[in-house]
Amino acid sequence: MIGSAVCHQMAERSFILQGQQLPVCARCTGIYSGMFFSMVFFVIFRRLHGNRPYSTKGMLLGALAFIPISVDGFFSYLGFWESTQLLRVVTGALAGASLSGFFLLGANFMVGAENNKPIFQSFGEQLLVMGMTLLFGIMIWLNMGSYFVTSVIVVLGIVYFWANLIYLILKNLAGNRILPFWLLSFCGSFLIIMTIGVLRQ
Repeated sequence: MIGSAVCHQMAERSFILQGQQLPVCARCTGIYSGMFFSMVFFVIFRRLHGNRPYSTKGMLLGALAFIPISVDGFFSYLGFWESTQLLRVVTGALAGASLSGFFLLGANFMVGAENNKPIFQSFGEQLLVMGMTLLFGIMIWLNMGSYFVTSVIVVLGIVYFWANLIYLILKNLAGNRILPFWLLSFCGSFLIIMTIGVLRQ
């Protein structure tokens, strides 16, 4: 049900692990695994409240990460070429690994404030999250993953994606009010996913 809330789940565009189709397609597997690895990094290193703008190099890397998925998705949709599972998962991984940091920056940055809490301390940290996600995606493409573990990673990535979106909206609407934003965001995420999943059944 969770996969159906965010993905078309077409069998021919999805990975099969241990005889079972993953909850989402190859591209979404990359995107949401990227969200998952970002979440793990931000939780471990306590960056969920990061608000410091990226360095120029970091901002450029983050922005460029969305170009491959845009190009591959657009031109394959128009019929210029048929994308492959490897292209789908790699382009999705690059975008997914970059998306969460921009969500956090958009939610936590305050105009006129000091904004000194880093999302990534260095360019290397940003590359680390991308690299982990790319490695994971390639392992899935090589059929080296566990169906259960991969599905859990993807599902948690989906939940975190929606929580990020809600967090961004709540933070911008709340102004200076102090609320349990992440708790509200994750509760809202589950509610949205379940509602969409039920409606799509």
